[in-house]
Amino acid sequence: MKRSTIALAVLVTALPLAACGSSTEAGNNSAAQVTTNGTEMSADALGAKVRALPEGQRRGVLFRAIRDAGPSGATCQSVTAMKEIAPVNGNPTWNAVCDGTTQWTIVLTADTSASVTGPGPVTIKN
Repeated sequence: MKRSTIALAVLVTALPLAACGSSTEAGNNSAAQVTTNGTEMSADALGAKVRALPEGQRRGVLFRAIRDAGPSGATCQSVTAMKEIAPVNGNPTWNAVCDGTTQWTIVLTADTSASVTGPGPVTIKN
């Protein structure tokens, strides 16, 4: 499985994810700068915002995180299933399935980014 770190920004107006900055790759990792309307946000606050989104927008946030994770994520065309799971190191975490074929784990972190791990075998259903 590949592991990448991507930038997340959830707009206060509850719009889908907006990735800011440009990414650079080093091995299997890519990173991008984060802005959240000029303010910092904790992982818990970011998790609460993602949790509060309507299902379609939450799918969009997870889709954007997967697509921004690097070459493997670029093949994802849609998130067909998602489920919030137990926190990883105290950080809000979701499993998302792309196109019904691959599963990704998205961990929101204290620096308002997300650690995206995948693709892997699917263990959740719609």
